[in-house]
Amino acid sequence: MDIITPGIGLLFWNTLFFLIVFAIIGVKIVPVISKGLKDREESIDNALKAAEQAKADIANLKAENEKEKEKARAEREEIITSAKKKADQMITEATEQAKTEAKKIVDDARSSIDAEKREALAEIKGVVSELSLDIAEKVIRKQLSDDAAQQELVAKLVEDANI
Repeated sequence: MDIITPGIGLLFWNTLFFLIVFAIIGVKIVPVISKGLKDREESIDNALKAAEQAKADIANLKAENEKEKEKARAEREEIITSAKKKADQMITEATEQAKTEAKKIVDDARSSIDAEKREALAEIKGVVSELSLDIAEKVIRKQLSDDAAQQELVAKLVEDANI
């Protein structure tokens, strides 16, 4: 039974070695492990705090981003409204200018037509008067071919001139 029941010396030395190893572990290893655990706990706390701060920063950035989006939408609407107004103004100005140009062209055309009409009438009057003179000359030559007819015409003209 010696194998099953250990001797007192063995128990003593085993207990002594156990206490020595336990003391070494308690003095050397436990503080290192404890310090490592505290450092790990602090780093986790810091990481959690940083994560909460990042979450708050993200919320702030989202709010700022929404504000900027609203500002950009307002600017876009303002630009679109301004562009529409300018386009309408340009269309109105172009229409007015086209109307003015058309009126000027019509007025110029009327003036030109009137001038050409007057010129044509003057030319027609000149042609008519020449034809009238030619006809009158031929008629008078034919009527005044004898001396008695000439005397009668001169007397009539003198009488008409005195009236």
